[in-house]
Amino acid sequence: MRTRRGRGAVVGVVAIALASVAVAMAMAMSTAGGARSEATSAPRRTATAAVHAATAKNVSPAIVAAVTPVIPTTTPTTQAVAIPTTTPTTQAAVPAPAPAAVTPDPAIATMVAQVEASGIDPGSNWSWSIGDTATHCTAMSGAGTGCTYGTGGQEFTIFAGSPNLALVAHELANAETQNDAVPTLMNEVATAEGGTSWSPTDAVASCLVEHFMGFEDDAAGTWQCSAALGVEVAAHIHDGA
Repeated sequence: MRTRRGRGAVVGVVAIALASVAVAMAMAMSTAGGARSEATSAPRRTATAAVHAATAKNVSPAIVAAVTPVIPTTTPTTQAVAIPTTTPTTQAAVPAPAPAAVTPDPAIATMVAQVEASGIDPGSNWSWSIGDTATHCTAMSGAGTGCTYGTGGQEFTIFAGSPNLALVAHELANAETQNDAVPTLMNEVATAEGGTSWSPTDAVASCLVEHFMGFEDDAAGTWQCSAALGVEVAAHIHDGA
């Protein structure tokens, strides 16, 4: 009886040992298979699958948070485009330069004053300047030339070159004749000169020069005014004034 019980106990122990070995092998195989499955599928899992796996295995939430990838978010910014603005500038009007002042020739100015002092009076509406005599009169040649013309009630004389006293006196007398000589006086002198003067006006002017300056100006052609006619011209030159 003891022998039978002893054999049964041994058999029972052996069976239990075999069962334990089988269970251990089964668990080992199960564990190894699960590890291979996780190693294979882990790279394809999303963050959500990782969380489920961690929950199934009772993984700490802190570890789950560490495993969950953080996707940075970038808020797009709109850069303002600076549009340069140009304020139109108005250029100030530049005044035209004033014409250069012509300084009267001192020598001519002295002669003009001498002629006026003698009694020849071209009038307050008369003025003189230095310039091109051909601008308002015909072209003239010589060391000194002069031209007298009237417009708008004004009388103007232009001198060029180096005029002498006789020429200056004749041009001032021309201005006085054009301002004041009456037709009857002009006709009288025109009859006397008989076409030997450049014009009746020049003939009257030469008479004024002869009377007030005491010499013939030789500025009216071949005409030579007599002293008697010079006196008469001087006496009646302003009859129409």
